[in-house]
Amino acid sequence: MKLLKVLFLFLAAYSFHSCEKEQEKPNLPLHNKKVLILGNSITENGKYVDFLEYYLRKNYPETSLDIISIGLSGETVSGGTEANRSVLRPCVHSRLDDALQLIKPDLVLACYGMNDGIYSEKDSARFDDYKNGVHKLIKKVKATNAELILMTPTPFDPDPIIDRVAFEDEPQSYQHPYYDYGSVLFEYSKWLKTLENIKTIDLNTYLNNQLVAIKTQKSDSTFIPDGVHPNAVGHFYMAKKILSDLYPNIQINDPTASIAPLKIDPLFLVVSNRRKIRSEGWLNYVGYTKEETVKSDDISSTIEEVKQLDSVIKETQYYTKE
Repeated sequence: MKLLKVLFLFLAAYSFHSCEKEQEKPNLPLHNKKVLILGNSITENGKYVDFLEYYLRKNYPETSLDIISIGLSGETVSGGTEANRSVLRPCVHSRLDDALQLIKPDLVLACYGMNDGIYSEKDSARFDDYKNGVHKLIKKVKATNAELILMTPTPFDPDPIIDRVAFEDEPQSYQHPYYDYGSVLFEYSKWLKTLENIKTIDLNTYLNNQLVAIKTQKSDSTFIPDGVHPNAVGHFYMAKKILSDLYPNIQINDPTASIAPLKIDPLFLVVSNRRKIRSEGWLNYVGYTKEETVKSDDISSTIEEVKQLDSVIKETQYYTKE
């Protein structure tokens, strides 16, 4: 009986210790899985992916990270195009099946909305097309058993392009966007956050708050110099918001203190170069249609280049966390 009691106490202590160790295990939503990032020209630019991957590698140098970003300029999730546009905007649904089949992601991050409102006043039909496109995206990703995280569209800033914005009853397009297009993107973002069982990262609210803050200090300040595309500061804020939602333990400074040193940081430089090579290779391998159809039949050279850069990353002294 005494032996059984000792054995029971040992097993109880072991169980408690195991549970305690399990609780200490960090939650790493983007690690140890294949991650696909979809989006428009802001994602094709990719700076926020560079920042994101850099800080993930910096903080978790020994953990597997596998991110493929294939943003496409001009793309929508709704299939909409301006009436006066000579070439149809690309729609993610024309390449989504191939992307899911070829890349086989465990997790998909998607950011759409900026192009879907067609830079015009809110229109119920366009909004319905956007909703239908998002629901279709959700259905297709879930059919592969992959997880999906939606990112709300980044803000629109009319101030730096006030000389070419359009007002009510004026022709509106990318060249002459509706002056209050930000309110349309806000409504799209608000709707995305109502979706059940879908994690949403609210870039729109976060970046809008940052925009208001810098304009309060200096009215003509912006990190969206053409009204649509964030510059490096805007991309940094995007990465910071993604990290704060998914990796709250990673603390990074504001862009003014962080971006300049990264320009000469060996790890950041190789991470950024690797992302560009990998993005272009997989974008072309998956294929897309804009003015013409682009489709590569081989991804092996990209895979080999990435492997070589992986070795460089491992050898970089900045690869380990300070």
